Amino acid sequence: MPVEKNNSNLGRIGISSWTYPWAVGTVPDHLPPEPMSPSTLVRAAAELGVRVLQLADNLPLDELASPDLQRLRQLAQSCGIELQVGTRGVDQHHLLNYLRIAGQLGATLVRSLGGWPGYPAPLSEIQRNINAVLPTFMDAGISLALENYEVYSTADLACLVETIANPNFGICLDVTNSFAAWESAEQILDNLASLTINVHLKDFAIERTNYLMGFACVGRPIGQGKLPLELILSRLAKFDRHPDLIVELWPPPQKTLNDTVSMEKAWAAESVRYLRTLAETDHETTAN
Repeated sequence: MPVEKNNSNLGRIGISSWTYPWAVGTVPDHLPPEPMSPSTLVRAAAELGVRVLQLADNLPLDELASPDLQRLRQLAQSCGIELQVGTRGVDQHHLLNYLRIAGQLGATLVRSLGGWPGYPAPLSEIQRNINAVLPTFMDAGISLALENYEVYSTADLACLVETIANPNFGICLDVTNSFAAWESAEQILDNLASLTINVHLKDFAIERTNYLMGFACVGRPIGQGKLPLELILSRLAKFDRHPDLIVELWPPPQKTLNDTVSMEKAWAAESVRYLRTLAETDHETTAN
């Protein structure tokens, strides 16, 4: 697989532990016999030819000892993969622990969310804690990206980032996350595009349920659903933002777990292939 080159106005293409949620073992009662490990994900990234791997909250890195982190860093370096760190929560001690982990892995970005489902932190608490840890992040040369999701309005998150006003702090933009807050893509991008330092892309389709009463939001490979990808990329470019584009997937369960894992692996390859095609097209347009 060719290694993706940074030859366009698009950011680098990357994958995540959320690219393979079933294979990683995100759903406790549907664990595969051999869940993907951080090392397996590094090799998957190398096989796909991407340059960035984000290890997120569904594969907690704070469960690894320092020697394991060192070996993971060495493997990533040997494969030409840059690591990023992801977690949940805004407790100061927790964020500083993940800053330490990022430093051990040679990562320059930590992404977090405001809390856990059903237990979001108040925005005032997020602001206080992030203000407290940011000087240490800056000293380490590591950025902190707060991901939007449906608990917080994107207008409130924009206000938070603008109030903190620190170059090492910004938004991890996931447009799909905020649809559940009944915000349009235009609203989300109006509020957050100029503040974005990292991007999650997950495509989806809206389908009527089998019993015809209501609709379901189901995952699709990138480029095969309703995600307004061109709008997202054009808005980011408008503000001269070219963040890494991290593929995430919501694969619906198939008849067997093995079938589901096989499908998400195929979706990962299809998604990266599609984004690479966009990058190549963008490069040709820019060159002309």
